[in-house]
Amino acid sequence: MPNPQNRTPDHIRAEVADYIRAHAGTPEGSVRAIARRFGIGKTTVGVIADEHGLGDAWLEGAEQTAAATEARRVHLGRQRALLQEDLLDSAADLVDRIHDEVVHLNVVKDGGEDGGEHVEHTVLPPGPADYRAMSAAIATFSKAAVDLAKLDNDTSRTDASVGLLDRFWEALVNDPETIGDDEDDEAPTPSEPVE
Repeated sequence: MPNPQNRTPDHIRAEVADYIRAHAGTPEGSVRAIARRFGIGKTTVGVIADEHGLGDAWLEGAEQTAAATEARRVHLGRQRALLQEDLLDSAADLVDRIHDEVVHLNVVKDGGEDGGEHVEHTVLPPGPADYRAMSAAIATFSKAAVDLAKLDNDTSRTDASVGLLDRFWEALVNDPETIGDDEDDEAPTPSEPVE
């Protein structure tokens, strides 16, 4: 028979039971963590749980934690998909603008006594530096989208979209001159395999 003098005080037992209700199934609510937090034995935690009808609290808590983890995983997946779409839209926008003329602004000092200034606009076709900057930005946006797809692939194990984006990325890396080339912009016919 247990020694009543060594029994955990009732107010501590009530605190332990409340803590079990609130945190069972979480990392800070494991039997070991609760025992450490309150300075009691693991067996005592189990006894207190049984006394308060909380013997299954860890199973219920684990189910709640699993449901919350799944909800968070789905939410983050949606956020990644939205970000991936934004990145690909930005890359597509830059591809559309890569051949647009570039407006250069020049501040010119007036030669008069007032010493005023005015701004001249010069419209020129894009030069090599403009193409290089746009191509780098397109590649950066595309790589980020591919990396997000790979992250989703690692979590969901679906690789259809990753395969497409991988091929897109490889095309950008291996042949950046094809950006903006309208000759190869035809979609495959339904009889042609996509892969």
